[in-house]
Amino acid sequence: MPAAWPIAKFLFKLVAPSIPEIVSSISNLKHQQEDEQSREETLERRLLDIERNLGQQLEVIDNLTRQIATLQLILRRTFIMSLVALVLALTGLVLIFYS
Repeated sequence: MPAAWPIAKFLFKLVAPSIPEIVSSISNLKHQQEDEQSREETLERRLLDIERNLGQQLEVIDNLTRQIATLQLILRRTFIMSLVALVLALTGLVLIFYS
């Protein structure tokens, strides 16, 4: 056992100067991991916001598409009614001039 103490002293003298360096390295690694976790959480939040915004935009696009289809139907009906009115007006003019 007495031979172990000089070996332990030698190992301690060899390792002791690098202990602050080891502690700072571990501290830096811990901070890097925390930063990566916060970046991942921020990225996840951003992706969820983007996904939610895309969903809202798709709903708006769907509503606009339905409204445009309704407007096209109304315009077709209005066009047909105006053609019928034009034909009736021309028929009236023809009856007035040739009667």
